[in-house]
Amino acid sequence: MLCAVALASGLPLLVEAAQAQSPAPEPSYQSQVARYQCEGNVRIEAAYLNIDNGSSFATLHYKDQLIPMHIARSGSGALYIADDEQNSFRWHTKGKQGVLSFLEADHTAEEETLLKDCQEIDPQ
Repeated sequence: MLCAVALASGLPLLVEAAQAQSPAPEPSYQSQVARYQCEGNVRIEAAYLNIDNGSSFATLHYKDQLIPMHIARSGSGALYIADDEQNSFRWHTKGKQGVLSFLEADHTAEEETLLKDCQEIDPQ
């Protein structure tokens, strides 16, 4: 009887140890690269990463710089905001169209549109 009690009291520890050793499932994701033609014949590229936990990221290639961004709440479409608050670009897409803007870190600043009428170019 004493052996059965000792075995039963150790069972939760064995279960926890087995759970700790089993690897966590890898999150699944989707990635995509899109190219856009904007006003003034300006082209930009965006690499998107959407993770199944709801996280979404984008990296824009604009004027020879890479701008890492994360998704933010938007009324419609997808709004990505630069990770660097001092270099606060915003990329708003809806369907195959996009607008690039910039918002100074100053709380009194107004958002400035840098590129509009950006249309996704079909891959060749």
